[in-house]
Amino acid sequence: MVDIRQSWEKIARFYNRTYTIKTNTVHYGPLCPGDDKLGLLGNISVRKVIDLGCGAGQNCIALTRLGAAVTGVDYSSNQLDAARELASRAKAVIDFIESDITNLAVLKTDAYDIAISACAMAFVRDIEAAFAEAYRILKPGGKFILSIMHPVQYILDGEKNRVSFNSTYPFKRRLIRWHWDFAEESIKFQYYLRSLSEYHNRLVDAGFVVIRVLEPKPTLKTPHIGFSREIMNEYPYIARHLPITLIFVALKPAISQIKG
Repeated sequence: MVDIRQSWEKIARFYNRTYTIKTNTVHYGPLCPGDDKLGLLGNISVRKVIDLGCGAGQNCIALTRLGAAVTGVDYSSNQLDAARELASRAKAVIDFIESDITNLAVLKTDAYDIAISACAMAFVRDIEAAFAEAYRILKPGGKFILSIMHPVQYILDGEKNRVSFNSTYPFKRRLIRWHWDFAEESIKFQYYLRSLSEYHNRLVDAGFVVIRVLEPKPTLKTPHIGFSREIMNEYPYIARHLPITLIFVALKPAISQIKG
């Protein structure tokens, strides 16, 4: 097994230098429209928002620009160092916490209005624990916006007028390992490939009510610039014809609904 936290510690400097992500709107992943187009957050002025797996903090800064009080959580100290530096340059006040998102004991129950997690859950082995913690820290009626890389992009390959399978659909969770190569270093990585239904059902098991599922049409007009260009260059047919990002919008039921 790869120690994925250590992998992010090693990759942070290279990743943030290579893949530009804008901070003027919340992003949900490569080739995906930002929240300025999707409108999933709504009015978050003076709301308490937490970013689970915040990385270098780009979404945290975008959230503060919308008037939210923001907490960012990540288990990579190097990513958080980059996040604090970026926030300082943007003059954004953000509470950054170094923690695994499967154990947020440092945070109070029913504390946040909104939780987001953008393309982080595929690196998490125990999503049941992560979803349970997201549920716990949200206020009744709170919203959880979860985005992941769409599983279909990992199982299909192809060129114009011809698409083929390069692996089977993940009817059961599958661990995929690879090396993330940069000019300076090749770093071992892994992620968990899961089906759409597994994400949906684990959210429901945690107590959430899933109210929307989105598979946005790929676009280069996205806050996630660098990674989007790389995917489009390497897999142009897939990137133009298949959803690259999968988004769930879920609610923690209000107290009256829980009792009812």
